[in-house]
Amino acid sequence: MRKDFAVRAHDIPGTDDLELLTRNIKMRHIHTLAFAPAISLAATTHGGDKVSTGLANYVRRLFAADDIEIGTLSCYVNLIDPDINNRAKVINRFQHYLQLAPSFGTNIVATETGSVDPAFAFTEANFEPGPFETLLDTVSQLLPVAHEFGTLIALEPGVNHPLYSLERTEQLLTHFNHDPALTLIIDPVNLILPEKDNVETILKEAFERFNSRIVAVHLKDYAWTPDAPRLLKTVVPGTGQVNFRQLLEIAEHYQPFGLKCLDELPDGQLDTTLELPVLAPYRS
Repeated sequence: MRKDFAVRAHDIPGTDDLELLTRNIKMRHIHTLAFAPAISLAATTHGGDKVSTGLANYVRRLFAADDIEIGTLSCYVNLIDPDINNRAKVINRFQHYLQLAPSFGTNIVATETGSVDPAFAFTEANFEPGPFETLLDTVSQLLPVAHEFGTLIALEPGVNHPLYSLERTEQLLTHFNHDPALTLIIDPVNLILPEKDNVETILKEAFERFNSRIVAVHLKDYAWTPDAPRLLKTVVPGTGQVNFRQLLEIAEHYQPFGLKCLDELPDGQLDTTLELPVLAPYRS
């Protein structure tokens, strides 16, 4: 059986050209995608605003013909946008993606939880009660749609967001009585702080606490960059702080054949990353 992993479709050449994109995915022996219509089909969808059932069906059929599937439908938006009008638009878009996800061939719609800072720079203002209350209100408007269409809301915690820790994540899940439609994507690098930066420990703890709620793991490597807005920069796996092989082993231990996605690779470095020996067992 093939051990699989996913990549972001927009890390592969072929923006707004689905036939080219499909060929480029196939030649790299990739079978699973995190697919963001707003990026991979930026012009076609007017930045993600114009996504239809027909388009979703076409994408699904085209990919399936070459043994390619969408693991997660990406709708990364600011769920706590301080501008109430913008937030209403965000909620409408996410609800629409929850409705269309099955036509794309998945039931998972993924996002981070947003920021009070429009540039998404690191700020402890996201840790305050207000942003968390806003997040709860937004999720409460998304859950009925997920229930109606049998889809899953997949939230990705991170220190730049109101869902900034595993403890805060537990509070969110408890608030909604561990609703089966409310799931998680765990990227351990997104949860590190300078004083708490053991990504292996973070990933293990996340699985111990939330295994049944985790639908995907995002994997990347990083280097500390204190003057950067997010305090760090991503680097090619194996060249930074992360024991990439150990992360893969942890994820595989807790969820054999679980969805593992390479995330935030430096521009143009996908092919270099795909040649890493650590990924050889996951390629066919």
